[in-house]
Amino acid sequence: MKKIFTYITALFFALSLVSCDKIFDSLEGDLSKMTEGDLTSSEAGLVRLLASAYNYIPMDSFSSFDKYTIDATDAHGAGYGIQRNGGWSYSNIRTVNKLFTQIPEAFEKKAISEDLRDALLGEAHFVRGYIYFGMVRTYGGVPIVTEPLDDKYDGGEDVSGLLVARSTEKETWDFVLNELEEAAKLLPATRGDGEYRATKYAAYALKARVALFAASVCKYWKDAPIANTFKAVQQKLTYMDASDANGYYQIAIDAAKNVIDSGMYSLYGGTNPASVDAAKKSLQDLFIARHPEEFIFGRSYELGQATSTNGFDYGNSPNQVHAAGGSGWQWGRYCVTLDLVDVFDDYLDAKSNRSRVDGTVKTRNDGKENEYVVNLSLNNQTGFSLDTDYIKYNDPSEAFANKDARFQAHVVYPGCTFRGEKITIQGGIIDDKNNTTFYTQREVQVGGNSYYTFGAQNDANFSGFYEMTNTNAGNWYNTGFGIAKFLDPSGALLYSTNPWPDIRYAEVLLTYAEAVAESGLGDKALAKKCLNDIRHRAAFTDDIDLTVDNVLHERRVELAFENDLSYTLLRRREFAFGASNGLRKHALVPTLDLRDGTPKYILVRANVYHGDVYASTNGLYISDYRSYYSGVNNWQKNEITPNPSQE
Repeated sequence: MKKIFTYITALFFALSLVSCDKIFDSLEGDLSKMTEGDLTSSEAGLVRLLASAYNYIPMDSFSSFDKYTIDATDAHGAGYGIQRNGGWSYSNIRTVNKLFTQIPEAFEKKAISEDLRDALLGEAHFVRGYIYFGMVRTYGGVPIVTEPLDDKYDGGEDVSGLLVARSTEKETWDFVLNELEEAAKLLPATRGDGEYRATKYAAYALKARVALFAASVCKYWKDAPIANTFKAVQQKLTYMDASDANGYYQIAIDAAKNVIDSGMYSLYGGTNPASVDAAKKSLQDLFIARHPEEFIFGRSYELGQATSTNGFDYGNSPNQVHAAGGSGWQWGRYCVTLDLVDVFDDYLDAKSNRSRVDGTVKTRNDGKENEYVVNLSLNNQTGFSLDTDYIKYNDPSEAFANKDARFQAHVVYPGCTFRGEKITIQGGIIDDKNNTTFYTQREVQVGGNSYYTFGAQNDANFSGFYEMTNTNAGNWYNTGFGIAKFLDPSGALLYSTNPWPDIRYAEVLLTYAEAVAESGLGDKALAKKCLNDIRHRAAFTDDIDLTVDNVLHERRVELAFENDLSYTLLRRREFAFGASNGLRKHALVPTLDLRDGTPKYILVRANVYHGDVYASTNGLYISDYRSYYSGVNNWQKNEITPNPSQE
C-alpha cells in the first residue's frame, strides 16, 4: 500500500492503558489478548476501547507551559515562547472514529442497552471534540475526518479517498463546538461508574473553554496579523474574523451557564472562609485530592501500584524538603517569578480588613519598585548600589505577611514555613566593610557569628540561587520563589498521585465572567458575582467591578501554574513580539545586610540570572506572528495547504 495520507493508518488498538495515569476506575485485563469482536461484544470491551481513546486527549497534565511565560521559569533557564498541546495524529482520530461504528454494532448485537449506547457515543464525541480542539488551537483549520478513511481504499493506485483538504479555521472551531454539544446531549449528568469519565457538564464546561478561545482569536487576531499573501490566510485556514467574536462569546456564556445552573458544583472551601488561614488550608487541599464539588473533569494517577506517580512532587519540591530516592529526577525545578508575585494582591489589613490593595512587594523606601538590577551575576555586580534606600526586614517573610491566600497556599517564598521547616532562600550578603557577594557561597564573620551568602553553610539547608550554572547539580530556585501548588504540605512524596484538575468550576466562573465582560452579552450581575465569588473564596471581603482587566487578573492568580496563562496569551494574541519590547523575567534576591553589625535583610529586585547572562540583552521575545500556528505534517505528500511558517 502506497503511503500517501501518512497519518491515516491501519486499524489500531491500544494494547495497554495509560502509562502513568488511570482514566477510568476499574479497567482490568489484557487488551492484547482480545480481538475486535471480543471488544465490541460487551460493555467491558467497549469501555476498554474508550479508555484507549481517552488517552489521546491533549490534556496538559502537570506540564510546565507557564515556565515559558513571564510568570515562571526553570531553575536552569529563562525560556519564553508559545507552548500548546495538540498533535497531528490521524491514527488516533481513526481509532476514535471507529467507535462510532463499533458502539452501534454492539447495540445491534444486543450487547449493550440503548441508554448505554448513547452514553458511550457521548464519550466518543467528547474525546473527538477535545482532540480537534488541541489541533485547531495548534494549527488553525485542519482536515475534518469523521470516518475511518482507509475503509474506502481498495489497495490500488487511486488514493483520492484518503486525501482530505483542510477546513477553514472557523469551520474547525465550529466542528469542535458541535461535537461537544452532541456529547452534552448524550452524556449522563453524573457517573457512578467512573469519577474520571466525561459527563454532560464536563462537555458543557469544555465547550465554554473552546468557545472563549475561538472568540478571543476572532477578536484579537488583528493584533498579530499574518499577511494575506500566504495561501493559508487567503483560504482562511489560519484566519478568524472579528465580526464572529460575539457569536462565540454567546456560546461560551450559554455553555458556562448550563454548568452554573446545574447546581452540581461549587467552589471548594466556600466563599466565606473564617480567616485567611482557613482559605489557605482549603486552597492547599484543593489540589491534593479530587473534590467533586469543584472537580469537573481531569485525570487520575491512582493505579493501585506503589510506584504510581505524576512525578510532580519529587521534581518540584524545595531542596530542603524533597523526598529521597528515585532516579533521574531533580527537585526545585519550577521557579516562580517576581513578576507574578507582584500580581497577587495584599489584604488591606490581614486581621480585620480584607479589602484588595496593590500587592507589589515593598523593597525600597523611595517606592521605586519598577527599577531592577540589570546585571547581578556571579562575578559582576554592576547595577547594584549600596546607596539605594532599601527597606530593612528582620526576616524576608515579613514582606509577604498580607499576601493573597492563593499566594500563601501555592508559592514557596523566602522565610515561609513549608512541611514544618523554614525555607531559606537567600542569594547575597553584604559584610560590615561594605563588600558584596551574590550567587557565590561566602562565609562572613561578624560579632563572633558566621553568616553565609545562601543563608546556611550546608547546601542541604537552603533552597535558592546555588549552583545556577551547573545543570547537572541539584536544583535551587533562581527567582527567589518556587511552586507549592500540587505539593502536599504535610510531607514530601517520592510517588505523588494527586489528580490533575483539567477542568474545575473556578474556570467555568471565570469563563462566564470574561465572555460577558468582553462582549456585553449575558447577565452582568451574575458575571460580577462569578468573579467575586472566586475572590471571596480567597478570603477577600470586598467586591470588584466586572472589567476585562479584573477578570484577567483573577485568571492569572487563580489558575496560576495550571497552564492557563500560556493559553490565555495564545488566544488573546498577547505574547511579546520583537526584540525592542525588552521583556524580562525578574527575581527577588534576599540579601543579608551586616553593615551595621545587626543582621537585617534587604530584598533586591533583579533580572533573572539566566536571562541576564546568557540571553540577548534585548530581552525575551518571539520574532514572527506566524509562530501562532505550528507547521502541519506532510503537507506536500498529503496535498494540503501548508501554514504560513512553511511557505
